[in-house]
Amino acid sequence: MELCSKILTDTDVKVRLSFPTAIMREHFRLKEGSQSLDFQVRDNTSKIWTFRLYTRKKDGHPKPVLTKGWLDFVRCKKLKLGDKVIFLVQDGDQLEIRVQRTIKLLGQEHWADLQT
Repeated sequence: MELCSKILTDTDVKVRLSFPTAIMREHFRLKEGSQSLDFQVRDNTSKIWTFRLYTRKKDGHPKPVLTKGWLDFVRCKKLKLGDKVIFLVQDGDQLEIRVQRTIKLLGQEHWADLQT
């Protein structure tokens, strides 16, 4: 089941990934007083990645981002502006991440899974 997807921005591939607040509130439970949570995802090669979900403390809007581990993932997968990441929940609670890039096929653009 797809949890969320996002087309990557310049900031997403160079600094941190902005993460949807609604998804964070629904699927991730931060401990009282904590601003971060480490979680693991499995990619299409079955490699496990650890990301840190971080929220800001001020002004009531958490504006969650992925920090630790995210840029390593970006470099390893050679992600770039305009690529898409998809977070999925499989087998009950196992999180997975897929990456896609647009390709031209018969003159039309289509999303294709990256196999890196």
